[in-house]
Amino acid sequence: MKRKLGSMMLILVLVVLAVTGCGGKDNDNTGKTDDVVAGDLQDGSYLVKMPVSDHGNYAMAKMDISSGEISSFEYMEILANTGEEKNESNYNYPEGLEVIKNLNEQFNEKKDLGEMNFDAVSGATHTKENFKDVVNELLAKASKGEKYEAVYKDGEYTEDAAEGSHGWKAGVKVIIKDGQIVGIDYYELAEEDMESNKVVFDEDKKPVTESDGKPKTEPVNVKAGDRKSVENYAYLDSFDVVKGVQKLIIDNNGTEDLNLDGISGATNTRDTMMELVSKALESAK
Repeated sequence: MKRKLGSMMLILVLVVLAVTGCGGKDNDNTGKTDDVVAGDLQDGSYLVKMPVSDHGNYAMAKMDISSGEISSFEYMEILANTGEEKNESNYNYPEGLEVIKNLNEQFNEKKDLGEMNFDAVSGATHTKENFKDVVNELLAKASKGEKYEAVYKDGEYTEDAAEGSHGWKAGVKVIIKDGQIVGIDYYELAEEDMESNKVVFDEDKKPVTESDGKPKTEPVNVKAGDRKSVENYAYLDSFDVVKGVQKLIIDNNGTEDLNLDGISGATNTRDTMMELVSKALESAK
């Protein structure tokens, strides 16, 4: 009797271990992406645009659904200054461009992130992460039927200031693609020949400071029509302001309801840029 009871206990233990082992294998998600589990995809067009990065570029993708299936898809990375997609002439990172091309080809063929090989082309880790995030967001929108409707008409829209300020006259070009603001080029041009100053930079491209803590500057001659830059203008805060306002407008896809509290310094530049972009967008509606 004791032998039978012992045998039964041993069998029971082995069964429990076997079941536990199988359960462990089923729950092993090592190396898998936390993809969105999409429901039925609703027909329509969908678009996702990521925030502008500190490097002045960002990801955008669009997807069309027809008869509940993905009929077209395109992922791109765009330069905020020009609104251009990264390509061989404007982006010096061939591996990154190859990754974008490969990911687009794979997804259009497989239409499933889980079936893709993200190691097929090495490099561009951030691009691969952005790709997954964008696709998951698109699938989530398509599952909910949150269709995309263009806000603006595609094209390039320009606006110039009525008059200059301190010898510089401002202007802006706003680039619209797929109904989205994809690029903003704000500039100030010298109205006449004049003398100016520029900040001196060291080998690491950092401003050289004087004993009083202020940046060291040197004189420079500016010709009429020259574009304001760090090569001919010493107030560096103005360039940071342009970059900050550019990011806010592109991320927001417009100038309405923007919180400019985080944009300090160069108030005139900030206000002029906002005004010119707003006027340019009036023609795009």
